[in-house]
Amino acid sequence: MITVSHSGNTVEIAGKSIALDYPVKEAFAVGGLVVVLFDPDANLGKQGQFRNLVALRETGELAWIAEFPTSKASDVYYRITSRQPLKVASFSSYECEIAPETGRILSKSFFK
Repeated sequence: MITVSHSGNTVEIAGKSIALDYPVKEAFAVGGLVVVLFDPDANLGKQGQFRNLVALRETGELAWIAEFPTSKASDVYYRITSRQPLKVASFSSYECEIAPETGRILSKSFFK
């Protein structure tokens, strides 16, 4: 099991600190990767969709950026609702199950 901790814009993976572009809201290991949810407010006022759910390899290299359930510029993931299976809630009122190996949406349900 990979040990993971975070503070501010930094994730520590197996004792190695990795500086990231945005503040980290949550980070944890799943299946050999580290899933990182960036603070959904970190990109306010900027153009385009804030792709704020990513996975890193143990080296800190980007493994994937998660898909979104919509193409709305305002959509963002704001909460991880389950780690196994990996499920996240989006601002557009979808709960999405994400494939931890690829970042692709396996299923989504509208909850509003």
